[in-house]
Amino acid sequence: MGFRVVLIENDVFIKMKLDNLVVIKEDDEIWIPIADISVLVLDNLKVTITARILCLLADYNVGVVLCNQEHLPIGFYSSYDNHSRVSKMIGYQIEKSKEYYNQLWQQIVKAKIENQANVLEMLGKSEKVICAIREFIEQVESGDANNREAHVAKLYFNELMGCTFSRGNDNILLNSGLDFGYAILRSFLARLCVGYGLNSQLGIHHCNEYNRFNLVDDMIEPFRPFVDLCAYKWLQNEKYFKPEHRHQLINILNHKMRYKGRVMYICNALEEYVSDIAALFAHRRKEIVYPSIMNYLGEKDEV
Repeated sequence: MGFRVVLIENDVFIKMKLDNLVVIKEDDEIWIPIADISVLVLDNLKVTITARILCLLADYNVGVVLCNQEHLPIGFYSSYDNHSRVSKMIGYQIEKSKEYYNQLWQQIVKAKIENQANVLEMLGKSEKVICAIREFIEQVESGDANNREAHVAKLYFNELMGCTFSRGNDNILLNSGLDFGYAILRSFLARLCVGYGLNSQLGIHHCNEYNRFNLVDDMIEPFRPFVDLCAYKWLQNEKYFKPEHRHQLINILNHKMRYKGRVMYICNALEEYVSDIAALFAHRRKEIVYPSIMNYLGEKDEV
């Protein structure tokens, strides 16, 4: 699979030549092997791209993120079920019981809450709030029937950004960073789901009939705090959401972490995570190793 996230911010023309993406602006050309690309982010409304290129990107399982005039992700395009054994994998997904998925969701929520508590601890936030959040971890029921995730989210974001903070408020700068960072992770996970034959519409917990990426929105949860930590550090004292902030958020995929006893890039950890979930569904694994923000290493050079 590809490893580059390519961000295009200028009004360029994109063409294809010899399985390369050729980005043209005036007399300049940049050639990028399509096989190297994992996600293409189009952050300019004047970018010109053809249906033929979109088809080729789908063949290579390259995700395409479209941004609006505020430079925020508004759409996502991906290939559709190009795995050779997709029908068999869908069968594995469908055969699982509601209780099976409820127990899996319980694990995911616990991992997410643990990471949220650790983010607050890493940022030196209130010990009282951190302890309260940790107490919620053991209260998470099968399927999170008692909605501990939502209770923790309120405590978490209020402590992170203040009691006036709201995730739905587009005027709060941090929300722009979170939305952008989450969208990059989401698009990367979506293409991994396709690559491993998973049907992203069949979620573990999310089941919105209009959502093409229910499974992706389940998988992403333990990784969201990685974006939270970085976005907070980069944006807490800023007045505007700048191009350099978008570059930094995209580059989170190239940051390092320890996962399953090894140091690796976050993009590689995401792939192992998705691979293990696919293996779990196919009865080749019995458990999942969830990412810990305490194992986040940042942009260290050595791997």
